[in-house]
Amino acid sequence: MKHSFSSNLLRQGLAVGLIGLFYSGSFYLGQSTKLSKSAMFLELANENEEEGDDGDRVFNDRPDLALEQEMELTRDPATGLVPRQRLLAAAQYNEDMLAKMAGQRPTAGALSNATWTERGPSSVAGRVLGLLVDPSDASGNTIWAGAAGGGLWKATNATTSSIRWSNVNSFLSNLAVTTIAAGPASLPPAMYCGTGEGYNNGGAIQGAGIWKSTDGGATWTQLASTNSSNFYYVQKVLVHPVSGDVYAATRSGLWRSQNGGTTWTLVLATTVSPATATPRVADIEIAADNTLFAALGIFSTDGIYRSATGDAGSWTKLNTLPGSGLPTTGYNRIEVACAPSDANRVYALFQSSASGTPFLNIYRSMDKGNTWVTMARPGATAANPSFDFTRGQSWYDLAAAVSPADANALYVGGIDLWFTNNGGKAKADSIVWDQETAWNTTRTSVYYVHADQHAIAFVPTTVAPANKAFFGSDGGVAYSADASISNGPQPQFSQRNTNFNITQYYAVAMHPTNFNYFLAGAQDNGTHQFTVAGMNATTEVTGGDGAFCAIDQDNPAVQFTSYVYNQYRRSTNGGNSFANFNISATAGSFINPWEYDSQANILYACYNTDTYLAWTNAGDVTVSTPTTITPSLGAGAGRVTHVKVSPFIRKRIYVGTNAGKVLVVDSAHTTTPVVRTLRTGTAGSSVSCVAIDPTNEKHLLVTYSNYGIVSVYETQDADAATPTWTSVEGGLPDMPVRWALFDPRNPARAMLATEMGVYSTESLSGSATAWMPANNGLLNTSVYMLRYRSGDQTVAAATYGRGLFTSNVLATSALATKPNAADLFTSAYPNPFTNELNLDLAPTAARTPATVYLADALGRRVYTTTVQPQNGALHFPVPATLAPGNYTLVVIQAGRQTSRRVTKH
Repeated sequence: MKHSFSSNLLRQGLAVGLIGLFYSGSFYLGQSTKLSKSAMFLELANENEEEGDDGDRVFNDRPDLALEQEMELTRDPATGLVPRQRLLAAAQYNEDMLAKMAGQRPTAGALSNATWTERGPSSVAGRVLGLLVDPSDASGNTIWAGAAGGGLWKATNATTSSIRWSNVNSFLSNLAVTTIAAGPASLPPAMYCGTGEGYNNGGAIQGAGIWKSTDGGATWTQLASTNSSNFYYVQKVLVHPVSGDVYAATRSGLWRSQNGGTTWTLVLATTVSPATATPRVADIEIAADNTLFAALGIFSTDGIYRSATGDAGSWTKLNTLPGSGLPTTGYNRIEVACAPSDANRVYALFQSSASGTPFLNIYRSMDKGNTWVTMARPGATAANPSFDFTRGQSWYDLAAAVSPADANALYVGGIDLWFTNNGGKAKADSIVWDQETAWNTTRTSVYYVHADQHAIAFVPTTVAPANKAFFGSDGGVAYSADASISNGPQPQFSQRNTNFNITQYYAVAMHPTNFNYFLAGAQDNGTHQFTVAGMNATTEVTGGDGAFCAIDQDNPAVQFTSYVYNQYRRSTNGGNSFANFNISATAGSFINPWEYDSQANILYACYNTDTYLAWTNAGDVTVSTPTTITPSLGAGAGRVTHVKVSPFIRKRIYVGTNAGKVLVVDSAHTTTPVVRTLRTGTAGSSVSCVAIDPTNEKHLLVTYSNYGIVSVYETQDADAATPTWTSVEGGLPDMPVRWALFDPRNPARAMLATEMGVYSTESLSGSATAWMPANNGLLNTSVYMLRYRSGDQTVAAATYGRGLFTSNVLATSALATKPNAADLFTSAYPNPFTNELNLDLAPTAARTPATVYLADALGRRVYTTTVQPQNGALHFPVPATLAPGNYTLVVIQAGRQTSRRVTKH
């Protein structure tokens, strides 16, 4: 059943009270030797309250609106759903095509040879939903993290600053991994991870069931038994520490497998005795004596259930027990936390069902759930007893964990992290909470942890205090080595995001002459400025949710970033500082599509249905007030989903809409533009890109971002009264296509950005068009945008979950028939490789021995050898001990050097 949800009411809830002032983000916390941490937080809040709202408040992250927009852009028009399970077929297509290509000698200059270089950021991460401290590593130095758009990751040396992250499974890399669990050491080793973010309201984006590993996490396989709608949204997986039974909390009920996931039985739901009010299970936890607690209700009301066995029919609803102390109405999602050191101690956090979804209350039981008392609220004061530490987002960011060695030590997470070490205090409504982190302090502060908490994982210990703990948020992973110390300048937190590149970029802009300079807008992490070659840290030049961005190609001192809707930031000094131009905080889309015309200095954007925005003096650095118009596109045009500026005809733009329409607009800078419809697609479909042949404006490629429809069309006569459109989708898997790019030297060739990486074709040939994955370094990664820079023939890919990548494939393809004199070899294959590599030498290369080495992502040589050329090629084995991953292959011969990115399976 789909539940309605008012984003306007939530927006109102976000903006009220002291919490709105405290989180305005305009002030930063500096360390002080004179004030305690709590006093400094209070001082910060008071300063913000005195200063007031300056009209430029930036709230990081509106996950409900981001998900709502994503659903609209990608849903199958025939069903209204977002069937992400179809990506499994796309992943298999990629594997099959790559296996086929690996056995063949590469065609010189083919776009499918594209090798992508990861550019980072090395210092910023994205949303982490699940954490697991590896039970096989008692030191706590090995952890697992599930990312919303970046799949499953493993880190070693996790309690140190030299943490090392690795992406685990290519099939999972484009899935939202929400939960990770491990079986007991007494049984054959087994690990499980669940997929699909299920906490949002009806129409949530689907996952692809549960995945299992039986080799310590080295390889993962989807459990065939979970490839169904019952497991599209898995909130929590729990493995019983004695029996090894696996429990899955999903939106369709609580499921149990007693054979390692081969088959499942529904043990708690509306159709199982005892019947519940909703099948949506938000949480499953286990007490110290193995009693099970399940919380039901996601945008629906139910309650907490308890069972000693987990069997169907054995569950007792605790809310309705006589004198329970728990509410029976007025709430939705519930998060439960059991004390590992005390079987009787249970805590529960309730989301209110009131408008704006505020936080309701925290409840405590000291008798295994029979009776409960209401605890003091984190941050509540006599002046503000209803303070909401989740800022109206308890449906989204709500986390709780009890110290493994102290039942009184409890962490809760909303926007920030709060802690109490007296959770067992007799008078529960006077329990003291300490705010441990502040998302809007300086990022170098020991109290900084990114906003929006989702996961907390203590390193297991039976000796108090349990000080080692990890925290997952919308900004990756943080760590504390003194997590159980409160009410003072401790604990301290540090980031564990080095090379944990799960940043979710919506867009990228390229500097025309500074080849290491990029801007990229990130979900909940602002807009980043890249300035250094290779994979490096970035600078967040503007905050909040980062969206589309642009750099004036004629005057690159002028640069633009954007916040949500039609709120822009402009720099006139090459990105050193940005001024705000907040044209509208409501008109347009949440992540608003727009493009900047560098010749005319005009910015064109989505505005409202059937209209667009033209900021006509956007590039005029002498003015500080925007001049804007909102011309009509005509009735039925729909909402703009893409804007493309014509490179040939001044003041012409192309727009795509959510009515499936492609429109060309002349005199676009006026209030009376001339609008012509070029194409009308499937009703309810969204145009994601209009690509223009750089040699011929009659030649266009148009892509759509929906599942279930033909996604790629071509026309050769866009100037005709009724252009002829031909599907060039060929055998491309059913998935969202986000962007298209012509090869500027040969427009019969093209590249696509899709939900499963980049694809290329050597010939646009109607239904016979063959698309091949061009994903070396990018396999199965969601790519939102491709940009090309003619100065160095570089292609940049903005990925949603794996940061920024670049490729020189268009430069190397141009040299295919005439190798650069500086190149030593023309191709390296198979790529990906397993145990050997072959290099075809360039005609200009010498026939003397060559030094060959492989370097890892940190530039360290991991394998070096000397090879004698044979028949114009180099052939050499690669040690089986070399770990799978991406490497830089370097060949040095006679004072010359050539490098290429390669991947080991």
